[in-house]
Amino acid sequence: MPSTYASYDEVVASNLLQKILWRVIAREGKSKNYKDLLPLDGGTVGIAHFAVGGLASLYQEMDTQVFFSRSRQDMIEHFSAACRPEGRRGDDDGWGCHSQAWWNEGMQAFLASADAQAVQHRAWARLMRSTIVAVLDKGWNSERELAIALGIANSLGGGGFSRLAQECDWDAEATLARYASESAHHLRRRDALDAAFPRA
Repeated sequence: MPSTYASYDEVVASNLLQKILWRVIAREGKSKNYKDLLPLDGGTVGIAHFAVGGLASLYQEMDTQVFFSRSRQDMIEHFSAACRPEGRRGDDDGWGCHSQAWWNEGMQAFLASADAQAVQHRAWARLMRSTIVAVLDKGWNSERELAIALGIANSLGGGGFSRLAQECDWDAEATLARYASESAHHLRRRDALDAAFPRA
């Protein structure tokens, strides 16, 4: 019988989030890794590919003064959502945070630091908090159901996941099936999820 969870704190206290990150999101290093630093969307970092708004969660958990000589507040306000200029998408290297030497060097130093993995775990838990709380409230409390929610939310954002789940009447398996039908990338994520958290 798979474990079930009653609260956000219970989920965070377990190793479930790390298992979802490594086995589903990163596909055991085939898709993402802890040391990733990419120009995608102006600057994409780490195992969860923190980018745009997601960088704020990362800054909140790291010592930005050490790596960037700037306060957390300054980094959150000016170098998270603003990393991708309005209207820009993609992986060109000539713009955004990634193209700024001080940011790039600071991120490289952070990713090489001893606590980089732990910081990324905490940041991802922070980023996924509202999704975890919402699905527990809807009765999604098994490891597989939480993996479905977080696998999709990491891909579509919390709002995108919630819209999809609502369209599927908050049925976890129907939500996963709809998500997987949308692209080859989504299908690979579903396959990784099925391998890590098989359907009972």
